[in-house]
Amino acid sequence: MTITQLRYLVALDHHKSFARAAEHCLVAQPTLSLQVQKAEQELGFELFDRRKNPITTTKLGKAIIAQAKLTLREADKLFEIAEQVRDEVSGQITVGIIPTVGNYLIPAIYQSLRIKLPKLQIQLSELPTLTILQKLENEELDLGILATPLRVPNIIEDPIYYEPFVAYYPEDAKNKGKTVTMQNIEKYPLLVLGEEHCFRHQSLKICNHNSVAKIDSGSVETLKRMVDLGIGVTLLPKLAVDMKSERIVPFSSPEPAREISFVYKKGFYKSRILSKLSEIILAEIPKELRKKENFKVIGISLEKG
Repeated sequence: MTITQLRYLVALDHHKSFARAAEHCLVAQPTLSLQVQKAEQELGFELFDRRKNPITTTKLGKAIIAQAKLTLREADKLFEIAEQVRDEVSGQITVGIIPTVGNYLIPAIYQSLRIKLPKLQIQLSELPTLTILQKLENEELDLGILATPLRVPNIIEDPIYYEPFVAYYPEDAKNKGKTVTMQNIEKYPLLVLGEEHCFRHQSLKICNHNSVAKIDSGSVETLKRMVDLGIGVTLLPKLAVDMKSERIVPFSSPEPAREISFVYKKGFYKSRILSKLSEIILAEIPKELRKKENFKVIGISLEKG
């Protein structure tokens, strides 16, 4: 059985459709179908039940698919080892980024990725934390860039930098000072992101607005526009705002901050790509945001998003 056939089997198991699996593998559907059939003939039993729609993987097929994934991972390591002796990083990597990081980080690093890693195929997707973790577990993503600590079994967290929270006030606010205090921020309704965003729960941990109405929203930009209308105050990630604005106020020291990390499954082997990504990201991050001891790190509540 060939590596190519194993890739076809894994794709068909995931997509549950010969057409979608073939599209994913960039081959004609008859080609993929023929190779799957040859693999089944070689093994002596069916891996997929074609009578059902969508196609299902048989009990024996599931065991074969699990081993195929392990074999493909080890085969990819061979190519990764070979890449170590070359000057340029190549290959491919899929990366999931939470939206409250992706909305400023992706534009900041995109051109550098193209210029410094021209032979690397990188797919960047903005997704909620739980979705990224699920896709990492299912091996649909190689890498996540998330707020941590998460403390999830079988998941490695590699901190990159620490990002303080800042308060964003309405234009006519009377109570903002040089730094945020609980006394002046609690005079306004707190506007927060929806349940699926971990940034929401970190904001609530910081402000503890138990007696103040909370208005949910789906994006940071929407929150800012609502604050602009004078509806309330919100917390924002420092790197996503213009700190010269008088409406942006930092917290007093030690500043509450979120830890931003690379997150990947145990057995992750694309270390050279990870190292280059780290270099490109850190080139955009102020040095003072790289030291944990400068901040009060706010943890994550996974059960709430």
